[in-house]
Amino acid sequence: MENTHLDPAQTAPRSPDPPADLRALGGYRLLRLLGEGGMGAVYLGWKEDDDTQVAVKVLSDLLAGNQDYIDRFYREAKSGILLNHPNIVRTLSYGQDEKTGKHYLVLEYVDGPNALDLLKRLGKLPVGDAVHIALDVARALEHAHSRNVIHRDIKPDNILITRAGVAKLADLGLAKRTDETSHLTSMRQGFGTTHYMPYEQAFNARSADNRSDIYALGATLYHLAAGVTPFSGEQHMEIVEKKKLGDFPPLRSHIPEAPAALDDILSRMLARLPGERYQTASALIVDLERSGLASSLPTFADPELAKNDPWMQACLASSSERTRLDPNQPVRKEEPAPTEAGEVWVLRFRNRAGRLCKSRATTDQILARLRDRRLPHRVVARRLSQAKYQSLTLFPEFKAALSARRDGKRKVAPVSAILPTVIGDLSARRRLVFITVVTTGLIVLGAALGILVRFLLAR
Repeated sequence: MENTHLDPAQTAPRSPDPPADLRALGGYRLLRLLGEGGMGAVYLGWKEDDDTQVAVKVLSDLLAGNQDYIDRFYREAKSGILLNHPNIVRTLSYGQDEKTGKHYLVLEYVDGPNALDLLKRLGKLPVGDAVHIALDVARALEHAHSRNVIHRDIKPDNILITRAGVAKLADLGLAKRTDETSHLTSMRQGFGTTHYMPYEQAFNARSADNRSDIYALGATLYHLAAGVTPFSGEQHMEIVEKKKLGDFPPLRSHIPEAPAALDDILSRMLARLPGERYQTASALIVDLERSGLASSLPTFADPELAKNDPWMQACLASSSERTRLDPNQPVRKEEPAPTEAGEVWVLRFRNRAGRLCKSRATTDQILARLRDRRLPHRVVARRLSQAKYQSLTLFPEFKAALSARRDGKRKVAPVSAILPTVIGDLSARRRLVFITVVTTGLIVLGAALGILVRFLLAR
């Protein structure tokens, strides 16, 4: 893993300066080495024009002579460019430097440790902090999967933590695009990180899908909370064989006070068969949010920095339990802010097939759907600026409409009025079947009447 961060909480030896022939790259001045990995080195970069710091990843000279590794490096870059989310390390640019000929990738600079550093320092994290990180990464996966990107290497050292407390998913070196063919997985082989990847990925990385990422996130969450991985072992095949059986100690065997709800979530994330796991990151997010276990302000965050971070503020604002970043701030009762009719909300619900769906609507549109009884009963919503979903009953904007929906009684309508409504409420597929059946019935009835008439005339 090529670390793209520094840990300001630890005193580390001075990082070496970049080589004399590598003082600048891609318009950035290279200040010092941040880390090295299998693909090359990562340097702290600085752009004088706008005074911004970045992490510059440089492909090693050894690998630069192999076209397969060059292709893989640029696949990582192109996958990163597709993703723009607060919980994903942003890819800013990439290319080949004209002067040095080196291939480089410019990334967002994260000013904090990775999750593995936290584990090494603390042994294990408080449950609230571990769930906070997992929830952030689940949101990152929801975004990545919606853009056909499967990460395939979720693990603590690929999760960077800002000093404000935001977790960011990093390193797309093993990522797979589901909408294109890659030579990286053209052969039947497994790759990833043994302690975290699922059983099916250990033998064939081509089979990895969004549920494989959810499994790896489950193993990561377990490790963060328990201080050990769910499947222990020193050798690759030893761990893989344990995963084949699928049995692992419940979290409460390591942390007796761990909530049962978290064990339930982990058992589903770490299910042996992909079909028994959460099928989407969205479904996982719903359960993590409903558990209420995530810390709004984790213990490793700097409160002052969190107070000024837009994403942390959105998470804090959506928390069911108000967290005051400034301990000297007096507690005062606040009236809900007036809501404009055009404010945008994000809705989550299950469709008639049972699949979890997400859509956007304005306040007026939601009210209209409530009046027309066109919203599912268990729909949850959040404001576009917030992070946590809640029941519509908790928002004052919709209480009156929900009350009217419960208390109102529909008048009996004639069949001629009901039939178009029934057809209109059906899905497009069911509507087509309905019309086909009715049309076929009318044709058969007409044919039968014709035969009857000819029979009577013949007599």
